[in-house]
Amino acid sequence: MALQIDIPLIGGATHTAGYVRVTDVRACKKDDATTWFLMVDVACYTTPESRADGLRLQAPTMDKHKFAFDPTADDASVDGAYTALKTLDTYAGAVDV
Repeated sequence: MALQIDIPLIGGATHTAGYVRVTDVRACKKDDATTWFLMVDVACYTTPESRADGLRLQAPTMDKHKFAFDPTADDASVDGAYTALKTLDTYAGAVDV
């Protein structure tokens, strides 16, 4: 699973119809805190084939995301991470691929 979306690059350029894949999902709570949060890391590629070759795009506005998280109601799975990403303006119009 991945998302296809235009990827903003360093310097203001955009890669059209890039390939974005979730690489890590973590439900976290600081020791002294009462609230949880969800961390989602992604990797950006030009195509699925470039992923297989390990050729990542540098897209710092898209690589790490933090969401409010309720462990009794929210989904900390990879599928849940993709759903959460699509709520962000950056991922508006993203297509599942």
